[in-house]
Amino acid sequence: MNIYKNLFSAKSMKGKILRIKDDIEKRIKPICEEKFWVEWYGAYDIDPKNLVFWVCVQTDETKERLKSNSDLMNNIRLLLDKYDYSEQARKHVYIGFESQETVDRESDGDWYLHFK
Repeated sequence: MNIYKNLFSAKSMKGKILRIKDDIEKRIKPICEEKFWVEWYGAYDIDPKNLVFWVCVQTDETKERLKSNSDLMNNIRLLLDKYDYSEQARKHVYIGFESQETVDRESDGDWYLHFK
């Protein structure tokens, strides 16, 4: 859980993003047995559509299983509605899944380089 979300109003852009992140984690936790985390970044202050969420897991197998779970993806996307994220931007917000195995293989284990 993100303790920093309480520093931001639920109506502020950053407050909405932090609450969405927390709820993504809550949806992943019951169906993911391995260590995971949720990263987010983007120039959302320039344009709300410039927001990216990554669910970061350990294995390619888990990444593929989560990525192919259409109910999970629909539930995550509904969080944008729940927290009243910019309506025009919602369809543009990227939500993806990545694994440590892929980052190790493709980017020598460097997550920053991998997402760059």
